[in-house]
Amino acid sequence: MAIIKDSSGNKIQHIYGGINPDGNHWSGEGFRFQRIRQGLYLIEFERPFAESPTPICTIFGLESETLDKSISIVDIEPLQFVCATSSMDQPVDCGFTFIVFGPA
Repeated sequence: MAIIKDSSGNKIQHIYGGINPDGNHWSGEGFRFQRIRQGLYLIEFERPFAESPTPICTIFGLESETLDKSISIVDIEPLQFVCATSSMDQPVDCGFTFIVFGPA
Protein backbone atom coordinates (compact mmCIF):
# COMPACT_ATOMS: atom_id res chain seq x y z
CA MET A 1 0.00 0.00 0.00
CA ALA A 2 1.32 3.42 -0.89
CA ILE A 3 0.00 6.93 -0.90
CA ILE A 4 1.41 9.18 -3.61
CA LYS A 5 0.53 12.65 -4.88
CA ASP A 6 -0.77 13.20 -8.39
CA SER A 7 0.24 16.14 -10.61
CA SER A 8 -2.33 18.35 -8.85
CA GLY A 9 -1.03 17.47 -5.38
CA ASN A 10 -3.99 15.24 -4.47
CA LYS A 11 -3.24 12.13 -2.38
CA ILE A 12 -3.82 8.86 -4.28
CA GLN A 13 -3.83 5.48 -2.55
CA HIS A 14 -2.40 2.46 -4.39
CA ILE A 15 -2.98 -1.13 -3.27
CA TYR A 16 -1.82 -4.24 -5.13
CA GLY A 17 -2.19 -7.95 -4.58
CA GLY A 18 -2.08 -11.47 -5.90
CA ILE A 19 -4.15 -14.49 -4.95
CA ASN A 20 -3.05 -18.01 -5.93
CA PRO A 21 -5.42 -20.49 -7.60
CA ASP A 22 -5.54 -22.38 -4.27
CA GLY A 23 -6.89 -19.24 -2.56
CA ASN A 24 -3.72 -18.16 -0.74
CA HIS A 25 -2.38 -14.61 -0.71
CA TRP A 26 1.04 -14.50 -2.40
CA SER A 27 1.68 -10.83 -3.09
CA GLY A 28 0.74 -7.36 -1.94
CA GLU A 29 -0.24 -5.48 1.16
CA GLY A 30 -2.90 -3.16 2.54
CA PHE A 31 -5.82 -5.56 2.13
CA ARG A 32 -7.57 -8.64 3.47
CA PHE A 33 -9.55 -11.02 1.30
CA GLN A 34 -11.96 -13.88 1.57
CA ARG A 35 -13.46 -16.33 -0.84
CA ILE A 36 -17.22 -15.88 -0.51
CA ARG A 37 -18.04 -18.92 -2.62
CA GLN A 38 -16.57 -20.62 -5.68
CA GLY A 39 -15.22 -17.92 -7.98
CA LEU A 40 -16.36 -14.96 -5.84
CA TYR A 41 -13.86 -12.95 -3.78
CA LEU A 42 -14.15 -9.99 -1.40
CA ILE A 43 -11.10 -7.71 -1.23
CA GLU A 44 -11.29 -5.41 1.80
CA PHE A 45 -8.90 -2.48 2.18
CA GLU A 46 -7.13 -1.89 5.49
CA ARG A 47 -7.48 1.84 4.88
CA PRO A 48 -10.68 2.92 3.08
CA PHE A 49 -10.46 5.16 0.02
CA ALA A 50 -12.09 8.62 0.16
CA GLU A 51 -14.51 7.48 -2.57
CA SER A 52 -14.99 4.38 -4.71
CA PRO A 53 -11.59 3.55 -6.27
CA THR A 54 -10.67 2.01 -9.62
CA PRO A 55 -9.64 -1.67 -9.41
CA ILE A 56 -7.98 -3.48 -12.30
CA CYS A 57 -7.85 -7.30 -12.19
CA THR A 58 -6.35 -10.02 -14.35
CA ILE A 59 -6.35 -13.82 -14.23
CA PHE A 60 -3.10 -15.41 -13.07
CA GLY A 61 -1.89 -18.94 -13.76
CA LEU A 62 -0.49 -21.34 -16.30
CA GLU A 63 -1.56 -20.65 -19.88
CA SER A 64 -3.00 -24.15 -20.28
CA GLU A 65 -5.23 -23.56 -17.23
CA THR A 66 -6.34 -19.98 -17.89
CA LEU A 67 -7.11 -19.70 -21.62
CA ASP A 68 -10.86 -19.97 -21.04
CA LYS A 69 -11.01 -18.00 -17.74
CA SER A 70 -12.12 -14.45 -17.05
CA ILE A 71 -12.48 -12.07 -14.13
CA SER A 72 -15.03 -9.33 -13.58
CA ILE A 73 -15.51 -6.70 -10.93
CA VAL A 74 -19.06 -6.92 -9.60
CA ASP A 75 -19.03 -4.31 -6.81
CA ILE A 76 -16.82 -1.36 -5.83
CA GLU A 77 -17.01 0.65 -2.61
CA PRO A 78 -14.54 2.85 -0.68
CA LEU A 79 -13.77 -0.02 1.74
CA GLN A 80 -13.83 -3.01 -0.65
CA PHE A 81 -14.47 -4.53 -4.03
CA VAL A 82 -15.86 -7.88 -5.11
CA CYS A 83 -14.61 -9.80 -8.14
CA ALA A 84 -15.79 -12.99 -9.82
CA THR A 85 -13.70 -15.54 -11.72
CA SER A 86 -15.25 -17.95 -14.18
CA SER A 87 -14.86 -20.28 -17.12
CA MET A 88 -17.08 -19.86 -20.15
CA ASP A 89 -20.11 -21.39 -18.43
CA GLN A 90 -19.66 -21.40 -14.64
CA PRO A 91 -17.89 -19.79 -11.66
CA VAL A 92 -14.46 -21.31 -10.97
CA ASP A 93 -11.70 -20.51 -8.51
CA CYS A 94 -8.72 -18.90 -10.27
CA GLY A 95 -5.56 -17.12 -9.33
CA PHE A 96 -5.66 -13.39 -10.02
CA THR A 97 -3.76 -10.17 -9.51
CA PHE A 98 -5.12 -6.69 -8.93
CA ILE A 99 -4.21 -3.06 -8.44
CA VAL A 100 -6.52 -0.43 -7.01
CA PHE A 101 -6.10 3.36 -7.30
CA GLY A 102 -8.20 6.12 -5.86
CA PRO A 103 -8.36 9.26 -3.74
CA ALA A 104 -6.85 8.75 -0.30
